[in-house]
This record gives sequence, structure tokens and C-alpha cells, in this order.
Amino acid sequence: MDQLKAGAQALAPALKELKDALHRRPEASFQEFHTTALICHRLEALGLSLLNLDMDTGAAAVLEGGLPGGTVALRADLDAIAEHESPDHAIRSETEGLMHGCGHDFHTACLWGAASLLSQMREQLHGRVIFLFQPAEEVTQGAAAMLSHGLLDRLPEMPACLFGLHNRPELICGQIAVMAGPIMAGKINFRITLRGKAGHGGSPHKCVDPVVAGAALTSGIQTIVSRNTDPLDALVCAVYSVHTDAPDFFVPSILTMTGSIRFHRDPVGQSAARRLQELAEHTAAAYGCTVETELIPQVPVTWNPPALTEIAQRAAIETVGQENVVSPPPDMGSEDFAVFGARIPAFFYWLGSGYPGRENAPWHASNFETDDDALPLGTELLARSALAALNGQLGQRRT
Repeated sequence: MDQLKAGAQALAPALKELKDALHRRPEASFQEFHTTALICHRLEALGLSLLNLDMDTGAAAVLEGGLPGGTVALRADLDAIAEHESPDHAIRSETEGLMHGCGHDFHTACLWGAASLLSQMREQLHGRVIFLFQPAEEVTQGAAAMLSHGLLDRLPEMPACLFGLHNRPELICGQIAVMAGPIMAGKINFRITLRGKAGHGGSPHKCVDPVVAGAALTSGIQTIVSRNTDPLDALVCAVYSVHTDAPDFFVPSILTMTGSIRFHRDPVGQSAARRLQELAEHTAAAYGCTVETELIPQVPVTWNPPALTEIAQRAAIETVGQENVVSPPPDMGSEDFAVFGARIPAFFYWLGSGYPGRENAPWHASNFETDDDALPLGTELLARSALAALNGQLGQRRT
């Protein structure tokens, strides 16, 4: 067993202890105060230098190697989701209505583990490693917040690349997904406001009912996927909520609908957004309403570049073996890791967290849980990725 694998396995009890501590104290987006304080304390105990982010939550730390070289970065997320956790779980949330239902506690523990593992090797480390603990991934705003607070200007050097991972319950513990190209979707949210004329339900001819226009538009939006997009292109374009300004049983004057566009290619997303605006305008006119359409860009496509895929493939094989490195289809969920990826070459893994031989609950389900035997694998994978990048892709190979 090599040094990294042995070190990661030796950390297993500490990784589990940290993950369980975080799991018991979930915190909402931009409210990760306890989580941030705990992580900062643990990073300082490793002898890492903390950066002042000028933010209430989130952390960044620097590990300086003992030998000259480049800079790479590793990232995890901190926040929880609004959900009531299953009472059947042995380790469960102590905060009612919040739970780590997407595994960010798992990711944070893996990144701390990588920091611990690499700090034990600092004298032999060529260059430096930046550890980013990002807030507010669940609302896809945390990465942008860190960048807007000048994160990149506060780093000692711009990282040549960035690696991150996300647990994947559909993959069993011991598997790692390495995929070139899109792995998670870009997302554009939308808000459409239809304005009609309120009135009495018994006199519909005296009203302009935005509900009728909204119903037609909701159905029409489905044609963006089925009739305006190549069937070979991945696209979701759907309405998720509808609200009016009237009490029950009365014709409203205003109807607001919200939804999202998700895509794996930017031209597909932009085409869907244009078509959405056209449908909203013409459908509103057909039913005598006026309309306002607001497009709210969220995150770009999470895209793995070929050069980093080669590094990732090697790191994954060394971690779990060739037979356990898989390449499943990409997902239509979104990740603001992609916001970093728009500024820094970045690679995103899926790490199997499902229990073998059973059906595993998906992300954001009340009974979601991770097989924590995967924690040392995530730690090893992140550490190997950083070392492979520093030793192979950033100039001459180190020996």
C-alpha cells in the first residue's frame, strides 16, 4: 500500500468523526457560521495559513510546499438543505428543518482529509495547494460571492487548475466517475409575469384572466424541448411555481410563474431562453394580457476539459483501480463549481457514496445518506489530483 492510500485509510476515524459532527449541525446557505469556525480551527491545527476572505462564512487556506513549483486548488461546499431528516438515521440533524441532504458534510470532510494528508508531505511538496471551503452552493451563489469578494486577488498565485468532487448515491462506494465534457447542467432561472384584468368570476367577459394565458403558456413551454430542440441535445425547460394576487375563487389581475432552463451546451440554453421570451410575448397577446419575462442566469455548464481529464483518470485509477473508474451519463442538476471553472481550468468528479446491494436515496431526499467508507477514497482522490497536477501538468514532471 502506498503512502497516500495508507495515510487516507489511517484518517478514516477522524474523517468519520468530522463528517458526523457536521451532519449534526447543518446550516443554511450563507449561514454556515459554526461549520466555518470548526473548519478554520482544524485547518489552523494543520499549520495551514488562512486567507482573509472578508466574508462571514466560507474559508480558504494555503499549504506551502517545501520545494518550488506551481499552484493548484481543491474545493468543497459547506451548506445544508431545508428538509426534515428521516428519524431512522443513526446520525441525524439536531436542527429541525435542516439536514445535510446533499452530502456537503461528506465533501467538507474529504477536503479536510486531503489537507491533512498533504500537510504531512509538505517538505516533499512541489508548489502549493489552495483549499477552498465554499458557502451557499445550494443556492448556487457561493462561488460567485467568493469571487466578488476578491478571492483570486487574495491568493498568493492564480491556481493552474482546480479539482472538486460530489458524492453520487447512484454509484456504489468504491466507484469514481471520470467524464470529459459536460457533467452537470448550466442553469437559467426565469420569472414570467402576466397582467390581465381582475373581476368577478361570474362575469368572465368583463375580465382578462391571466390564469388562462398562464395555462396555455405552461403547455407551450413544453414544446421548447419537444419541438424546438434537437432530440440529441439535453434540455429541461419547465415551470415550477405559479402564483396570483387574488384570493381564492376570484379572477386575478396578475399571475407570476417561475421555472428553470437546464442544458449541457450553452447554445442550447440560449436558444431555449430566446424561444421562451417569444412564447411568453405571443401567448400573452393572444389572450389579451401583457407580459414581463425576466431571465436570471445562475451557473454555466460544469465542463471537464480533456487535459485535466487525463490527470483525473490517472488519480482515480490509482485510488480505486481501473475496473472501478466509470463514465455514466451527465446529470441535469447544476453546480456552482462551474462558476470557478469559468475562471480556472477545473475538473469535477463523482464519487460513489451508495451502499452496495440496496436502493440508495437520491440527493435532497429526507432519507438520503452516504456510505462513509468512501470518505478515505475522497480524501485520497483529492490529494492525488493535486499531486498529479503539481508533478505532471505544471511544467516539467517532478521526481
